[in-house]
Amino acid sequence: MNWTRGVAAPWLAAGALLGAAGGLAAAWGAEFGATTVLAGLLFGVLGILFVIDARTGYLPDPWIIAAAALVALHPVAIALTVDPFVGGFLFLLAAVGASLGFALFSLARTLSKDQLGFGDVKLAAVLGGWLLPLGWGALGIGVAATAVIGAAWLGVALARGRRAAPYGPAMILGAILATGLI
Repeated sequence: MNWTRGVAAPWLAAGALLGAAGGLAAAWGAEFGATTVLAGLLFGVLGILFVIDARTGYLPDPWIIAAAALVALHPVAIALTVDPFVGGFLFLLAAVGASLGFALFSLARTLSKDQLGFGDVKLAAVLGGWLLPLGWGALGIGVAATAVIGAAWLGVALARGRRAAPYGPAMILGAILATGLI
């Protein structure tokens, strides 16, 4: 599938800028400087994914992989700049969060008879890997915010006569909100 069809460069640029700004604003008070920089980069990539998924219903692997790499770099940067023990522990939490996100969304995808795409499952792994090192509260807020935003997003889509709505944008907004509230 050619995901670039229907997604103009200005929309991608706007998504990247808004995502980066949201990530930087959300992580501004973070304890580690590396978190703020990586949040800006991560949410820039997530902003691009937001636009692509909202316009095409598709989450392309190259952008998911870029987001996953930034999530993996977060604890590595902390290990190199702050404390190797803290970085190692956060890396473990990121792995657990990614595994939880992947497993739960895989189950949801199976039970919902493929109403969720596999891109949503991979995105859940990325966002779980980002949120759990911020704390269980961040993960809980992210899940709750995603559900509320997703329901509202679907309601708008149904009101406009559509039969479905992509879930990735709700997941991304939920993660940004959770990052900002923790």
